[in-house]
Amino acid sequence: GSQQHQRSPLGDRLRTEPPRYESTHLSSKKIMAMKLLGDWDEPKRIRERNKNITISSILAFRQALDFMDDVFPFSYSFGLANTREACIESSQEVYERLLLHSPDDSFVSFSTISLAAIDADGDSERKKVNQLRKLFIPGKDGFLTPLDFVKSVDKVYKSLRMLRASIQNSTQIDEAFEQIFNCIFYIVLGCIVLSNLGFDPFSLFLSLSSIILSFSFLIGAASAKYFEGILLIFARRPYDIGDRIAISDPKDDTNPGGSSAWFVENVSLYATTVRYATTNEVATYSNGSLAALRIINAKRSPMAIKFVNVKFGVDVPYSKVELFKAAVESFIKERPKEWISMSAFRATRVEADLGYIEYKIVAQHVEGWQNIGPILNSTAELNQYCLEVSKQLDMRYSAPPLPVQMDLAKPDLLAQMMPGTNNDGYGESARSGMATPTRV
Repeated sequence: GSQQHQRSPLGDRLRTEPPRYESTHLSSKKIMAMKLLGDWDEPKRIRERNKNITISSILAFRQALDFMDDVFPFSYSFGLANTREACIESSQEVYERLLLHSPDDSFVSFSTISLAAIDADGDSERKKVNQLRKLFIPGKDGFLTPLDFVKSVDKVYKSLRMLRASIQNSTQIDEAFEQIFNCIFYIVLGCIVLSNLGFDPFSLFLSLSSIILSFSFLIGAASAKYFEGILLIFARRPYDIGDRIAISDPKDDTNPGGSSAWFVENVSLYATTVRYATTNEVATYSNGSLAALRIINAKRSPMAIKFVNVKFGVDVPYSKVELFKAAVESFIKERPKEWISMSAFRATRVEADLGYIEYKIVAQHVEGWQNIGPILNSTAELNQYCLEVSKQLDMRYSAPPLPVQMDLAKPDLLAQMMPGTNNDGYGESARSGMATPTRV
């Protein structure tokens, strides 16, 4: 018998839908294939640490720390950057100097900034150009506004200061850990000295065994928590100074809109000091109590994903829904400095009895969860735009009126709220004998 070959839907769709223009034949096929296949992120390869640390690398690290502590960390030509205010002022002056290279333009072109990626041979290094593009994120026209330039420089400045604070904190932790090893070393050294002098250190310990045993019962649980805290800091390393973290039970689900977070201010071997992002309240956690909890690190969660829910009536035609989707997707694409892409637009809930269909818009933001302010602002603008588009397309959903139950569950509570009524439900006129008592 002849074999019937089944053709895949992807291949059929690519064959049966010819591109509109011959010049974009290959690009349209690629876009169509990507839409049908869906998004996918390449797995990140973990770079191996260089175990052969040389003296030159140590000296280079110390020199880098000296640059961080200098009042000109971005070079002398950039200007003062010892404080954030000085860094912002210097970045504005640099932007004005860059404008001199293109006097006919109102804004600085990214091609002017990419000149910093030219090597000694006059060739442009692609890796450096990509890093500059990722840092400054030029607009669709290839230009940078003064505010965008200052924001990018300010982002580098804050990362530099946070890195310096993390290094200082790591130094303090290493010194505390060194003291623990020194105590163990001196105890072992004392035992060796006693054995060389003819004393048996084990007999001394046996004579004190009752005291040591009772003392171990006293601090056993605390010692176990302390050891868990040390493993948390040295093995897991779930956060650094300045990270925005959220702490919750591993059995509970996280909030899809983002977890309420704390900023890490100080880390030691015993405790972690955090500050609540909403109210600036400062709290302290013991590291042992955090060992069994789930710690969400916003600094290590790049490109935040936000959800926007919209409701349309069941009588809205699907053509209007497609038009709404195209408008929202165009809105996101026109803002490459805020949004990366619209990942999905799907119907998540159908309520025929209530007369609506709920759609979910999934958009991926440029910023990570560490910088929550721009994410909230962009999400608010997206919500407002969805509302305006639904108004213009006459797609707004109005909930049907619901029946109201007029039964009183607590009549005594209503009696207390009535004016001129005492706690027993009778009015003042009733008590004075001017009228018959009436209970409300």
